[in-house]
Amino acid sequence: MLGRKPKSTSRTSRGMRLTEGLLPIFGPAQIGDSTTPVRPANAAEQQRDSTLRTELTRVVGPDGHSYVVAVPVDDSTVSTTDDTPAVPPASA
Repeated sequence: MLGRKPKSTSRTSRGMRLTEGLLPIFGPAQIGDSTTPVRPANAAEQQRDSTLRTELTRVVGPDGHSYVVAVPVDDSTVSTTDDTPAVPPASA
């Protein structure tokens, strides 16, 4: 056969041949940290994050499930802008 090795001299496994065959389609594996943000957060996103962290808290119930619960906040300590979405009240 032209351009093909005989089966007896091929030392790569069937899985490796399949992986090498898919490389031109899908490309190499990503080796970077996928949890790092692509860009830094801007001021509005940082403000929204800090607002959410002061108004909401995560509580673990006796059954082991975690819940996000609204914490009463004094309006004078947390300033919100009109462009941030309202946080819906947590239902018990």
